[in-house]
Amino acid sequence: MTVACVYVPHFALRMALLERPGLDGVPLVLTSPPSSRVVVADCTQEAIEQGIRPGMPLREVTALCPEAVFIQPNPARDAAAFDRIVEALEEFSPLVEPSEAGCCYVDLKGLERHDATIEDAAARLLGLVPRVLRPRTGVAPGKFTAWVAARRAPPGGVKVVKPTEAVPFLNPVPIDWLPVSDELRQRLGRLGVRTLSEFAALPMPSIQARFGPEGRRGWELASGRDDAVVRPRERIETVVESLTLPAPATSRETLLIGLKRLVVRAFGRPELRFRHVRQARLRVLIEENRSWEKEMTFREPVGRERVIEVLGHRLAAIELPGAAEAMRLELVGLTAEAAHQEMLPGTLGTLRSRRIRPLVEVARQLKQRYGESPLYRVVEVEPWSRIPERRHALLAYDP
Repeated sequence: MTVACVYVPHFALRMALLERPGLDGVPLVLTSPPSSRVVVADCTQEAIEQGIRPGMPLREVTALCPEAVFIQPNPARDAAAFDRIVEALEEFSPLVEPSEAGCCYVDLKGLERHDATIEDAAARLLGLVPRVLRPRTGVAPGKFTAWVAARRAPPGGVKVVKPTEAVPFLNPVPIDWLPVSDELRQRLGRLGVRTLSEFAALPMPSIQARFGPEGRRGWELASGRDDAVVRPRERIETVVESLTLPAPATSRETLLIGLKRLVVRAFGRPELRFRHVRQARLRVLIEENRSWEKEMTFREPVGRERVIEVLGHRLAAIELPGAAEAMRLELVGLTAEAAHQEMLPGTLGTLRSRRIRPLVEVARQLKQRYGESPLYRVVEVEPWSRIPERRHALLAYDP
């Protein structure tokens, strides 16, 4: 197996430099989202040389490097740009696995007839990514080794590691590059393990006994044993709706009105007729080319009202860094409505089910389809009457 890793270091910061090229060469710091703890999310090499590290509080950055420039995250812009890169790579090979932002794995199996050498294939692959992003490509027998090769490659360059060179190439790599938990790295550090060669030199049975499956997997990667296959992304049916606000808005009430319009329009599409969704992603585009994003995965398929309720709660607590200019809603995982088993009669007949929400949701869907609720409930009116028709009455059920 031959795998290529296309890697753009500091992807979000490189995207920011496209809009502000004058900042190239300046220590740049990507801040965390407004809703989370204010720390360094990422930083350029110039900032790292000044002692700045991801996870550092911003107040320490200012004291350590006063000339550092803070860049606010723009997830909507970055996600759209990364999708375009993935689509371009998928035209090169059908086996493309997107990883973290700015990193993709490409299986080169079966593509030998298009290029004379692996180096030519890697160079052609690298040309599919905009050069201004300074992409790098690594080619190796496994995904992890290819990722390390991409990090070792020069900006805009290619690094090829042959199968016989994989283990010597990995030996001097720092243990911090190993894709394991921070806890495992710290435990290995306390044992004096600094490089992958030192980790691979330890006996595997002892590693598995002490660190479990994660330790065994890390030991295998450090030893050059990587059999993980490239898994292309799934083609999930998605409904997308966008809305441009008539004027920049800062009030939550305006955003909630826009959200309701997006959800109603989305569920009015033929693709969503009589169907529910499993995931919703809301993006708010903010002035000065910024954005806010929230993704929600539901425990079970939900309908229109539930989507509005959940995302409305998120908007109620939102703190935008500026006025909102547009909104974009993506509904993912279209599926049939979830069914619920109610309590069975008999010995459990005295128990009542507490699941009334599905019935309420069905009633609202029927009312939306027919204009009025076709459901009725029986109400006792005159139980003492000798005329049967007067004892009970039917009233429209409209929750």
